[in-house]
Amino acid sequence: MTGMLAVLLPLLPVVLRLAGAGLVALALLHVPMGRQLRWSEEAARMSLAGESIFHVHTLFVCIMLVLLGLPALITPRVFLDVSPAGAWLAGMGLVIFALRLWVQWFVFPASLWRGKRFESSMHLLFTVIWSALTVLFALCVLVQLGRIG
Repeated sequence: MTGMLAVLLPLLPVVLRLAGAGLVALALLHVPMGRQLRWSEEAARMSLAGESIFHVHTLFVCIMLVLLGLPALITPRVFLDVSPAGAWLAGMGLVIFALRLWVQWFVFPASLWRGKRFESSMHLLFTVIWSALTVLFALCVLVQLGRIG
């Protein structure tokens, strides 16, 4: 085990708790974020079906953030104690946040943030957040597979 991993592995439960708290907070931040981005006004211009789907999808994104965040916050060992459930949870976290990182760069048009100070800083901040979560859950997958730990 490399020196960095030897230091990092004992900290994984703490890092998972912090990540879990962050995921729950992010779910709750969808309320003020929706107001700031005027989602209700945007949704009102959609068809009834589009508006309904938008609201339901937003709700389910928040639910998924909470459902992945709470185990990390309350029982982080579930991601680290080798078990089929732990492997599935860690793998889900890895896939979700690796895909979200990819979306950050390859789905959102650069015109939404490039050349705009606040938007660029948010783009960078969320790139760091999605990258950190991807690495965290990748480490948990490696623990589950017996490659480290």
